[in-house]
Amino acid sequence: MITEPPPTPPVVAILGAGPAGMSCANACLSFGLTPVVIERDDHAGGAQRSNFHPNLWMLGAPGESGEAMTRRMAEHFRSLPVHTLYRAEVAAVERENERFHLHLEAGESLRADAIVLATGLRPRATPALEKLAEASSRVLIGPLSPVIRDGIRDTDVLILGGADNALDHALFLAEKGNRCVVCARGAFSARAAFLDACARWPGIELRPSCATPELIPLPTGIRAAWPDAVRDFGWLLVMYGYLPNTEVLDRFVPALRPALTADAHVRVDAWQRTGVPGLYAAGDLTGPPQPSVPTAIAQGLAAARAIERDQRAANSGQ
Repeated sequence: MITEPPPTPPVVAILGAGPAGMSCANACLSFGLTPVVIERDDHAGGAQRSNFHPNLWMLGAPGESGEAMTRRMAEHFRSLPVHTLYRAEVAAVERENERFHLHLEAGESLRADAIVLATGLRPRATPALEKLAEASSRVLIGPLSPVIRDGIRDTDVLILGGADNALDHALFLAEKGNRCVVCARGAFSARAAFLDACARWPGIELRPSCATPELIPLPTGIRAAWPDAVRDFGWLLVMYGYLPNTEVLDRFVPALRPALTADAHVRVDAWQRTGVPGLYAAGDLTGPPQPSVPTAIAQGLAAARAIERDQRAANSGQ
């Protein structure tokens, strides 16, 4: 009698070590899969590592900040038998004999039976604002900066944006003795509670349908010039929301690039499958109705379960 060697567990390449990627890797172990995590930064945790605000959506951890929550999750992740490549960038992805072949910029390569995109989001800004932020340390793009928590006191702050993050930060900074002007390009879309609180606060001025002013860097701040007024601010905060991190898809051969939604998120089904066999996506990259750590964790788990099911079906010839 010939004894067959045990089958090799399918390898899953997970791009990103934020909550979705860490959750997917953890679940892969439970489902008999071999996860390999590829992370461009030097640590796990994703953008939440810089979130000093209490996380409102994680049941069971009231008042816990995004920073503290991420440290807790990253410690668990580091204790897992998961091979993680830090400071690693994907250079190219192709398919060879039904498997994916990932080429990394450092010269390494990896063959995987499935790929999970878990690259998250990045703060949105115009090219002009990004260039301004490079020229001035007084320009911050996005909400996740310790400078907002620790370094802005008793000054005038201009905030561009009209959604929750813009008004939430106006309230936070006003409580620290700052005077805030919030400039929205159209109507404010923030929650009513934020709008009501800002309207009652004497140090906050809300300007709907406010044209973006000409912005001039100064040694100690930013000068904003509107057609009818000029005002100097100590800081400029750009709170235009987020964009999905899909740049890595440019390095996939065209046949392996998944479909995107109208707002450039990766299109997935209920099991986190894209339209490309073997390619899955999880977390904020997929544009869930309420982007959050709990939804990212759940999607990472669902993606791992889908891979286990799909690999089992493929191996049984179904």
